[in-house]
Amino acid sequence: MRGRLLRNTLIAASLLSPALSSVAGTVQRSLCVFDIIGSNGDVYQMMKDYAVAARKWGVDFELRPYTDESTAKADFQAGECDAVVITGIRNRGIVKFAGSLDMMAATPSYEAQRTAIVAISSPGAARYMREGPYETAGVVNMGKVYLFARDDDWLDSWKNLAGKKVATISYDDQARQMVQHVGATVVPASISTFAAMFNNGNVDVAYAPAYAFTALELYKGLGDGGGILDYNLGILSAQIDIRHERFPEDFGVKSRQWVAGHLWDDAMRVIEKSEAQIPDDYWYEPEAGETREYNRMFADVRQTLYENNVYSRKMQYMLKKIRCRENPGNPECTRDTEGGPAGG
Repeated sequence: MRGRLLRNTLIAASLLSPALSSVAGTVQRSLCVFDIIGSNGDVYQMMKDYAVAARKWGVDFELRPYTDESTAKADFQAGECDAVVITGIRNRGIVKFAGSLDMMAATPSYEAQRTAIVAISSPGAARYMREGPYETAGVVNMGKVYLFARDDDWLDSWKNLAGKKVATISYDDQARQMVQHVGATVVPASISTFAAMFNNGNVDVAYAPAYAFTALELYKGLGDGGGILDYNLGILSAQIDIRHERFPEDFGVKSRQWVAGHLWDDAMRVIEKSEAQIPDDYWYEPEAGETREYNRMFADVRQTLYENNVYSRKMQYMLKKIRCRENPGNPECTRDTEGGPAGG
């Protein structure tokens, strides 16, 4: 009688607490997710799948949505979040090597970006993905960044940008350098504020991935006369950081490899849908000569940043090798910049 009562009690407990039994042997951790759309955004939705996978590696995540990136980062560094999802641009101040992936025009194509993500997600790169108490445990492609202008005539040449007001992410050193390089005016902004500044006419130009056209309503700022430069200014990423002492020792490697292998296709579906939603009339495709000029300018800016040690030199050198493998004719591939010639 006693044995049957005990058995029935255990069965009832398992039926009443299925979640508890499914995470037996795991540790409970918080994952603070920056998504400018909040819990309905694409990044947050991808992190739901990530959280399911993480249970296999011994971690049961509680997801917390943030629509302000600076707050998410601050809470993570204050120890209120065990893990956080922020942009690579913001992560440069936490894990410099991983955050340096989001350099301006660093990878010329999505295939090149995938090569870079796979490389830094491999076990051999693990030591570079840690800095102090922090570790980057995954990198998700978030799409090419484009130049949005309220007047498409300004896109005929970079020289037309002189004197224009550009919403510039205040902690994005490369963007500030480039805006100054073309003679435009830096107007400090954040990821949370730049869209309203552009749409309200407080700035003339902004830069953003394609998803911002619909999600942040940048079409309002473009109006009837605006345009989008069909040139890859850089590829944005979302990066997962953890306090590695709060996680199983091998969590970071397993996490990075899963993210690189499983979330790439999900991210590309979101990116391709966002780019397809932009009407053809808005796109301005630069001529070959203009593209070469942009390539040269970006190479000069990256070289300045390299010399000033703003970004991880190891990351810059790796990305240069990837660029030169894809486009060996670029001027930077034949001169001693960013750590030496390609392949050196």
